[in-house]
Amino acid sequence: MRVLYIEPVGGHRGMHYYDFALCGALWKLGVEPLLVTCDETEGYATSLPYQISYPFRGIYGEKNLLIRGFNYLRALWQILPEAPASRAQIAHFHYFHLPLADYAFISLLKRRGLKIVITAHDVVPFTAGLLSKWIVGRIYQAADKLVVHAHSNREAILNSFGVLREKVEVIPMGPYFDLHLDTNLSQEVAREQLGIPAHKEVILFFGQIKRVKGLDHLVRAFQIVSSRRPDSLLLIVGPIWKDDFSKYEDLIDELSLKDRVISRPEYVSDQELALYFSAADLVVLPYTKVYQSAVLFMAYTFSRPVVASAVGGLAEVVKDGETGYLVPPADEVRLAEAIEKTLADKGRAEEMGRVAREMVETTYSWQKIAAETKKVYETLLAQERFEKAVGG
Repeated sequence: MRVLYIEPVGGHRGMHYYDFALCGALWKLGVEPLLVTCDETEGYATSLPYQISYPFRGIYGEKNLLIRGFNYLRALWQILPEAPASRAQIAHFHYFHLPLADYAFISLLKRRGLKIVITAHDVVPFTAGLLSKWIVGRIYQAADKLVVHAHSNREAILNSFGVLREKVEVIPMGPYFDLHLDTNLSQEVAREQLGIPAHKEVILFFGQIKRVKGLDHLVRAFQIVSSRRPDSLLLIVGPIWKDDFSKYEDLIDELSLKDRVISRPEYVSDQELALYFSAADLVVLPYTKVYQSAVLFMAYTFSRPVVASAVGGLAEVVKDGETGYLVPPADEVRLAEAIEKTLADKGRAEEMGRVAREMVETTYSWQKIAAETKKVYETLLAQERFEKAVGG
């Protein structure tokens, strides 16, 4: 079974973790993926047992938007001959940059006989206007199977786009083991390397900084926490995406928190990522809207408890009181209370982190995820064989 696995984000925004884990697990099950991604993934791709190509070149960065758009279209054009050359039977898509062009591209692949699987990471893109949402709906209608990461996401895609329920499969995300991350780094060593005093109570906000992530709510909640727990420290780490970080800096200054907040609003290396998660006592996800979060699974991988908003897929993976605490979105008082509760009982927090790691090693293992994904592929190919037999 050969699959053209098309994911243009890759190493640009940390999707290479997901890609390598899923493609590697599929490979072990006898599926041959050809990972098609962006040039920023090249530095991370070492000793992979499956094929990988980088047609998405120059689609990010400071270049003119038209140039980046042209580069994306050129990449799609370059991929077209890869489908028959790879003898792929299935094209599995993740993310779309130019929905109209992506829809045309998918239509061409369908005409060439490929089955189309789409993993809808963001069911409705957060910045989608009416036109782009309509085109995304057309893309979903064209797919043979849609994969989402939570049951609430399936309901969202059914309600928003009217696709058939049997077309949508729920397959969760997975953890981040075996990806050159030191997930057993001691907290003491991590803090020493980051220059954080050992006695501090470290709260980590990690990942893309954008409006729906609720960072402003966390900053206000942290003011409450820090007034009661003077050794608490907030780490803010991650790249900015269509947001203005200065408003968070202004809020931090306004609340007199500057000496208790460390901000690094940029993409960090894998080694630094491991340092931040290892240094933290807990990870906070104060999102106001989300479908699912790789940061949540990263926290679990590093045996860290979480405090998260009860939105989207978070409410399905965070076991309240067992792996962390769930709070209503935008409720800064409840958020502060949950953070304080976690910090106040270090033994309980460590136990929640242990349970979280055990959960991603078992329930959310990539072996299980790959097996479920392979079943999706097998169902489509069996259906195709049946249709050909009936038609013949």
